[in-house]
Amino acid sequence: MNVDADTELSPEELGAMGMDLMGLWAAGGTLAEAKGMTLRECEAVYALGHARYSQGKHEDAFRIFAFLVAYDHLDTRYQMALAASLQATRRYEEALQQYMFVTLMRVDDPAPVYHSAECLLALGRVDDAAESLEMVIDTMCKPGEHDAIKLHAQALLKALRQKTEGD
Repeated sequence: MNVDADTELSPEELGAMGMDLMGLWAAGGTLAEAKGMTLRECEAVYALGHARYSQGKHEDAFRIFAFLVAYDHLDTRYQMALAASLQATRRYEEALQQYMFVTLMRVDDPAPVYHSAECLLALGRVDDAAESLEMVIDTMCKPGEHDAIKLHAQALLKALRQKTEGD
């Protein structure tokens, strides 16, 4: 069913569209596929979002990555980018939720858990942040694969412990 912006739909037509989308999602499809958006087009939008983020235009990046997540909820790069832009705009609770979605989809990746710890610290949830960092260091980082993030997590945890011992 092709619909332009000026088309008014009946409740029955809206329901049918919703059922079509639910069927698409149940089959592992995305809104991008339903709308005919190609992988190349998604990558171009992602590159634009990445450029905006790199330029410090985090609110613009947020809008772009939110669009991408809506159109392709299965690409965890888009979800990580959205979480990072939320974190950069100090929306730590929302960023934390986004990082948790990625953690569920990429259970072997310590990066979203590490960045969740950063958000937890920003929210003043020191014990939760320390627990997340310990999990990253002790159980998630594989030697040779996650060395850099392990070093960052160790440094952050050490600084956190020194600060709490000094208080």
